[in-house]
Order: sequence, then structure tokens, then C-alpha cells
Amino acid sequence: MAVVAYAALMSLLNTSEFILHPSHQWLRINILQIESLQQKVHLLQEFLEDYSHIAHQEMAGVESQIAAAAYAAEEIIESYVLALIRTRSWGSEANNSTGHFSQFIHEIIEVIEYLIENKLTRIKESIGKFEEDPTFIDYSPAMPSRSAPKEQETMVGFDEKLEEILDILTGQQSNRQILAIVGMGGIGKTTLANNAYQHPLIKHHFDICAWATISQKYSARNIIYEMLSEIGQSRSESHLRDDQLGQTKCDTGEEQLGEVLYKKLFGRRYLIVLDDLWSIEAWDEIKRFLPDFGNRSRIMITTRVKKVAEQLSSCPLFELDLLDDNSSWELLSEKVFGHQQGCPPELEELGKTIAKNCKGLPLAIVVIGGLLAKSDKTRDSWKHVTGNLNSIINSEDNEKCLEMLYLSYNNLPIYLKPCFLYLTVARQPYNMYIPMLIQEWVSEGFLKPIRGKSLEEAAHEYIAELVDRNLFIVSSRGVSGNLLRCGVHDLLIDLCWREVKKINLFGVIYDKKPKFISHLFTRPSILEPQGSVPRSLDILGQVSPSQSITSGSYSAPWYASHLQLLRVLIMTDSILPDENSELMNLRFLSFHGRLDGNSILRFYSLMSLFWNLQTLRIDSSLSEPIFLPPEIWCLPHLRHLVIERCVLPGPPIQKHDFHILENLQTLATVVYFRCTEEVYRRLPNLKDLGVLYGRLPPGVEWPFFQLHNLVHLHKLQILNFQVDSSISWKYLSFPLSLKELNLSGCRLPWEDMSIVGSLPNLEGLQLWFHACKGKTWCPTQGQFVKLKVLLIGEIELVNWKADKTHFPVIERLILGYLNLEEFPQEFGEHPTLTKIEVVSCGDSTKGWAEEVGEEQQSYGNEGFRVIIL
Repeated sequence: MAVVAYAALMSLLNTSEFILHPSHQWLRINILQIESLQQKVHLLQEFLEDYSHIAHQEMAGVESQIAAAAYAAEEIIESYVLALIRTRSWGSEANNSTGHFSQFIHEIIEVIEYLIENKLTRIKESIGKFEEDPTFIDYSPAMPSRSAPKEQETMVGFDEKLEEILDILTGQQSNRQILAIVGMGGIGKTTLANNAYQHPLIKHHFDICAWATISQKYSARNIIYEMLSEIGQSRSESHLRDDQLGQTKCDTGEEQLGEVLYKKLFGRRYLIVLDDLWSIEAWDEIKRFLPDFGNRSRIMITTRVKKVAEQLSSCPLFELDLLDDNSSWELLSEKVFGHQQGCPPELEELGKTIAKNCKGLPLAIVVIGGLLAKSDKTRDSWKHVTGNLNSIINSEDNEKCLEMLYLSYNNLPIYLKPCFLYLTVARQPYNMYIPMLIQEWVSEGFLKPIRGKSLEEAAHEYIAELVDRNLFIVSSRGVSGNLLRCGVHDLLIDLCWREVKKINLFGVIYDKKPKFISHLFTRPSILEPQGSVPRSLDILGQVSPSQSITSGSYSAPWYASHLQLLRVLIMTDSILPDENSELMNLRFLSFHGRLDGNSILRFYSLMSLFWNLQTLRIDSSLSEPIFLPPEIWCLPHLRHLVIERCVLPGPPIQKHDFHILENLQTLATVVYFRCTEEVYRRLPNLKDLGVLYGRLPPGVEWPFFQLHNLVHLHKLQILNFQVDSSISWKYLSFPLSLKELNLSGCRLPWEDMSIVGSLPNLEGLQLWFHACKGKTWCPTQGQFVKLKVLLIGEIELVNWKADKTHFPVIERLILGYLNLEEFPQEFGEHPTLTKIEVVSCGDSTKGWAEEVGEEQQSYGNEGFRVIIL
């Protein structure tokens, strides 16, 4: 319930900030009262961050009350705003006067003050008393500790890594080395570490070997004791018996026990395995008892947290990937049939399907393999397993699997848990488009802000944390290295659903009959007793007349109630909101599919009423560009405007502050964009801009578009610039902030590319479809100093006169539809280049790429890749 309460508090704080925006003075809000509310909410937020991880008998009840208060306050605020919008726009009567609204907020503040002064204070005092007790550690439920493995285990797919680990453990490096194995829960870190630990070579090489399992709830004294127990079981330390250790543990403190360990390790070559390490703090508490005498001692850790591995490891990380289909089947077959007996031919196809559906996670394969080994080996039995794989693996009977996965979730800080559980909302959790996911997170309102950063920047940090913890798997990156797509293993998605249903973070309605509904997420309603408020709605297809939304009535009874508080609306082949829909609270609106002009006009007539619209995405099948209304400049919270092709009108003549779109970060794709002073002054924080210019209309020349003013977009990082006719550099000027530049159709002379090369922050450059003209490119020395990715395609380039010094940090080169005759020199020994991709190029270009690859391999760059399509 703590996650629900925390998400509700964050959402309330975000909403309260919106209503205090200067453009909303017409709301007649008591600013001091809202600031008082925010102050109290921050105290609740801090309480949950500090204490929600501790089990306390009153905690669940308090968390529920916090969530209820936050939901009530936010629903009152949004309902009040919408009532005033109706009053101003259509002359209808508001349900709540300003006086009533102020009274409601006052009552909410009183409820929160009661919680703070009574229940929160009592819980803090109670926890404080326990923490003062020297025997207190943390009385929240913990995972049972795992004992050290006693023998080698079945392992598939990691034989090469095992050999590399053995080489490092027994290598000649004299100082103590720390080796880290990192990967998601259940991927085989402990198995790999144990197979190295139990290897005869290791037993012979080290004087002392000891294993300790750390986990999330740890005690330094218990870790030291576990290592001493392992040492006491060795022949050389047989005098150190369990009864002596037990007495030592009871009679001595951590320091004294640590001294015993230090003396046992003194002067001896040792191997210590620290399994399941979650934090640097655990290492810091025991490292002083692990001496370094320059005698080739080693420490091996396993962890799910890459940041921990990077901070501790003194050699390259051993990052474990999911198994491929062949290795998955090999492991499953071995678990079911053993080393000797093979799989019957009639079961092999089903077995390979089961193995493939485990998505490469060894833990899932081992669990299902154990079940198949005990069950009837018949096609009917295996077909049942194939159709119910995830439910079987995540069933209560397989507690080991659930516990292993829940460890990663439980270890998340509370501000990350709503982000992770939002996987139940993501349309494609196996391949999520990160920019859109972030925009949805921001619109939902549960993100914790980071001082000095935008919510999108904070979201990127949170995604990086989830990747670092091996919960999100990176699928692809953009030109400048930014995350584009991430996926999540099936079992973690199932875990999210299990947790969401348990804590009721999102009320989820799946409707089986109306095929156009994907999901509807709700929150408890305070104004509607025993009701709920829809928050996110995903409409998959054309709405049938019986549930028609063409009139804006949204008449389907199972989701019509309180639809006016909807925040996120995703539609496919449906209708844009019109004057009857009352969806003025939308923050995120995405439309994909067929769209008619009348629907657009009706939507535009309401544009200024969407008081909190933050993201608008339209991908229609219209042949003509969409002309945006002037009211687009009256949306102060607009952050992302993404339309397939749109025409941006000039801003209003009145230079009021609220016509500055200070939050707008993405604007694409604008047809015939004019970068006038009136425009760029109103886009101070624009980061991503896409523009498109067809053939210029009669009488119109390039100076009309004032593209030299692009240099004044000081926050711009990504620019997509497409034209259908030649343009001279004298009409262009790019800001120094650019990180990614995509040029198409410009026909710019190669000799003028030094202008692009001089951009100090450029990391990605795409030159496509006659972006440049001429057959020879001679780059200038000292430029492209940060360029990591370069794409050149469908250009008449023949002679590329360059060497590795012209692109000092390039990592990836993509060449498409080229017939080069002269190629860059010394790329085969380029230290940063890792990949060359060649698409539909001539034989000479393909041959050059292969030569570079061979030379890179000869220099020891085994990870270098050449892809020829």
C-alpha cells in the first residue's frame, strides 16, 4: 500500500503545481492555502521514503489513509478546475464555488495534519525505540538465507565465461583482485560463481575458500560468521568447529569476530565469494577484515546491480545475457532427461517450444524442467505446460522462483516502484518505445522530481536505474546513444500484474466484448462512493455504433462515470474528442489511424480548454498537412507535440508570458517551419525539432523561413532537417547544443561540412538522400570531436579521403546504397570503433568493411561486428 500512497502524493504535488501556474490566475486559487497543502504533502512523502520499508503494525492503515487523502484532494482540485472551465466556456453552472473549494482543501489539510501529528509521530517513536535496541536490525520480512552450494551445478551457455573467470582467479596479478558477475535475478550468477568455486583447479590453487550470501537484509557479523563457518569446514582449519563458532558468535561482537577472520586469512592465499550483494555499504562493513598481502588472493561477487559491480570490480565485468534458443533447449533437456537419456522424438518439438517460451531465463527453465521431469512424458501433458507456462512458473508451488523475482522488486526505492509497475499499462512491455513511455509517466503524475532537472530528465535517470538493476533490458539505442527501446522478461511482467492486483495501484478493467478496448485504468473515487475514476484509456479500434463515441457521449456504462477526469487517452482508428466529450482534463492524447478533417476542426475549437494538455501525438492517414490552430500557443503545460506533418501558425500578437511554451521540448514534424524571433523566443526549452520543406512555393525564397535563427534555440539537442530542394549554408545556422543532426535532401557541398564538424557537442550525424553533393569528401582535422555514430546513405560520394584522426571517438558507422572507391584509412586500428553496417552497397564498400573487421579482430577487438545486408 505504500506504493499506492506514494504515487498518490506525487500526483497531488504535480497537480497542485499546475494550478499555481501564472496562466491559471482565472482559477482564483488561494495560493497560500495550496502551498500549505504542498508543505504537508512533502512531509508525508518524506515519511514514506524513510519508513515504508519497515514493517510496522500501524503502517498499512496509515498508508491507506494517506492515499485516500491524496486522492480526495486531487479529485477535488481537478473537478473544481473543470467546473470553472464549463462556466467560462458554455455558461453552465459550476458545481463547486471558490468558497466550497477552499473549504474542501482546508478539510483535507486538517486530515493530513492529524495523520502527521498523531499516527506518523507514534510510528516514528515506536520504530526509534526498536532502533535504539542494540539487537534491532530490521523487523520487516526478509528472504531466508541461502547456504553455500556444496557441489557443481548444471550450467549451459556460460562455459567460455567460466574459463575466463578461472583464468582471472588463478592469474599472476599479485594484488587482491575483485571479480564481479552481474545480471538479472535467476539468470545464473550464483550457478556460474559456484561452478568456479567448486572447480578442482580453485581448490588446489587457494589455501582458503569461503562463501557468504549477503542478500538485502544483512548483518556484517553474520556475514563474517558464515565465512568463518566455511573456513572451519576445511581440512586445514578442522580445529575451528561449529560449537566453537557458535560460542564465538554469541560472546563476541562484530569487531572481535572480524579479527578472528583477519587472522585466519593472514598470510594465506584466499578466495572469498560474496553472493547476492546489493549495496556498497555491505562491502564497506566487512572489507577491512579481508587483507591484501599481494599473494594473489581473490574476491568474487555476484550482484543484480550493475552500479555495485562497476564500483567494486577491478577487472572487466562478467555480464550474463539471457540464453539463446539452442542453449535453452539444451538446459531443459538436461534437467528433464539427464546427461545420458535423450528426449523422445515425439516430444522434441514441444520441448523446444517450451524452452523458447522461457525467454532465455535459466531459473524459469530449471523450474519448468523440474516439473516436466516429474510429470507424465506425454504430448498431452507437455501441451498443457506449453499453454500455461508463466502461470506454472509463477504459481505458489514454485516459491523459489517468485521469491527470486520479488527480491529485485522489493529492493527498489519507493519512487521507482510505480515506474516499474506501470509495465501493466505499457502496450508492448517486451519492446517499449522509451520516449513515449516517459511521456506517459509524466502525464500520469507519479514521477518524483529531481531538483534542477525536467521530469523527462528525471524519468531517463529512473529508466537508467531500472536498466542498472537488470529489470529493463536495452533493445536499441538512438544515434547519440540514448535509449530508444527496452524490454522486460515475461515473468517480471507477471510479477507486476500480481503486485498491481494485490495493492490495487491501478484498477484494471479488461472488457471482452467491445473489441476496441485494450484497458482502462482507474483510481478510487472520493466524490463517487464505492466508485472509481478512469485515469488511462486505450481504445484499439473503430468504435461500434452501439458504443459510439462519435457524438462524444462515451455512452458505454462500464466506463462512462467520471470520464471527465481522464488523463491518458490512446486511440486507434477512433474519433478525436469534441465539444460533448468533456475530456478537458486530458494530459496525454495519442491518435493513430484514419482521421477526417471535420473531426480535426471540432477538436481544434476546444484546444484552449485543455488546461493541462502535455502530450499530443497524431499519426493520421491524411494526404495534406494538419494546420494547427493559434490556440496551440495557449497550452502552457504542453511538453511534446508530435504530428506526422503539421503547419505551425505564428504566435499571437499579444506578448503575454503565458504564450511562452516554456515546457515544450518536442516539436515534430513542422512543414515550412518559420523560425522568426516571435517563435524562437516562445520555445526557450525546445530539445527536439523536426522540420520538412517540400519544393518552395512560387515567389518564396529561403530567407523567408529565417532559419539562421535556429542558432537561438539554445537547448536544442536533436534536429531532423528534411528538404526537397537545394539550400545554401548562408541561410542556416545551427545551435552549439546540438547532439544529433539528421540531414536529408539539402544538397550541401561537402567542403562546407566543416560547419557541421565544428559543432562541439555533436554525437550523431545522419546524411541521407542527397544531404550533400559532390563525389569527394575531405574532412577537416580537429573536427567531429564527439561524433560517435555516422550514417551516410543514398549520396553520390565516391572518394572519402579520411583517416581515424578525423573521427577520433567514432563507435558506429552505417553506410547505405553507396559505391565508394576511396575509403578512410586506419579504421582497422581505430580504438573506439565497434561496429560497421553496410546496406545495399557496392562490392568495394563491402570488401573494405570486411577488411576493417579482420584487422580489428587481429588487434584483439573480438567484439567488433561487421553487418552486411
